[in-house]
Amino acid sequence: MTRPILLAAPHRLPFLVGTANLLLLALWWLLRLTELHAGVALLPPGDVPAGLLHGPAMLNLVFAPFVFGFLLTTFPRWMGYPDLTARTYGPVGALLAAGSAIALAGLVMARPEMLVAGFAVEAAAWAAGLIALLRVTLRCETDGKPRVWHAWSALLALTLGFAGLLMAAFALHAMDGALLVAAMRMTILGFLLPVFLTVAHRMVPFFAGNVVQGYVRWRPDWLLVLIWGLLLASLGGALLPLPLLAAIANSGMAITCAGLLWKWWPRGPAPGLLKVLFWSLAWTPPGFALLALAALQPVHGRAADHALLIGFCASLLVAMVTRVSHGHSGRPLEMSRSAWFAFAALQLAALLRISAALELEAGSLLLVTAALFLLGLAPWCLVNFGIYLRARLDGKPG
Repeated sequence: MTRPILLAAPHRLPFLVGTANLLLLALWWLLRLTELHAGVALLPPGDVPAGLLHGPAMLNLVFAPFVFGFLLTTFPRWMGYPDLTARTYGPVGALLAAGSAIALAGLVMARPEMLVAGFAVEAAAWAAGLIALLRVTLRCETDGKPRVWHAWSALLALTLGFAGLLMAAFALHAMDGALLVAAMRMTILGFLLPVFLTVAHRMVPFFAGNVVQGYVRWRPDWLLVLIWGLLLASLGGALLPLPLLAAIANSGMAITCAGLLWKWWPRGPAPGLLKVLFWSLAWTPPGFALLALAALQPVHGRAADHALLIGFCASLLVAMVTRVSHGHSGRPLEMSRSAWFAFAALQLAALLRISAALELEAGSLLLVTAALFLLGLAPWCLVNFGIYLRARLDGKPG
């Protein structure tokens, strides 16, 4: 019996879900901003401000599916095992799709209870994904293979992200704004930044060593420990709150990221698909520096968050998803025109969003940023839809 194309490889369905969510949420946010700042209402009115829903929706409905699609693909390979079976990864993608559909419907119809229900289904997907990845990691331990610290680091991040998702769902159910803010800090500092930096620590020196002549791979395990220590201190400082602790931890992250960039940066010619990884990482020192300033003097709005989430995470996402999507579909490992367009749009969107935050969330800048974000990413999303819905060009399985 022929396997459905979306179950032909672990990344296909989660990446499709993440791509659809990215496009639809960008459109939803632009429409809500148009209503707020231009007075043109195109969606049903809601009791909960869209600004409170935007962050949790983007973090949990966009980034998470891509993370699971990537890790379900790479975990077995990191440990020298065959790919996971569709019976293992299929339920994760299906639950992500179902939860996303419910949550998106709730956002469009301004029904917070549907968003909560969607997050509950998403939580089931997280649980299934965590169990699948933990089983692979424990098998590696029981088989006596070398411990893969990147796997354990990613699992810790996913566990904290799972907690953040549950916190967000409960906060929306209880209409608890303070808890929702705490949930977002948990998701950003406990899940998103650690998992992206873990993947960068594992993959960026590896990719560079394959294509840059004379490149020396440098990815000591102690660097992961340092990153985790600083991020957990930043999270503790944000939640307790202890502003001085958060400022010190974020300053340490800015210095650490500047140091690893200097060590990792290729000194020789490099292809575009590698360069964009380093350009994405270049957002981390200024992003964490802004986060340190915001801890002591919170007058910079959401500048720091968007420097890290758009400048670093979204840019790295476009780069890594392009690499995986092309490499696992028989296409050349290169940045396509739509990927370059998306990447360039994200750099400008990050700068504009930071400017809007520094201008006390200027409505005109927010509208321009949201429009640029949507229009810049739309071609890349549409191209990727075609990749995930078609068989590999080289005729190989997967």
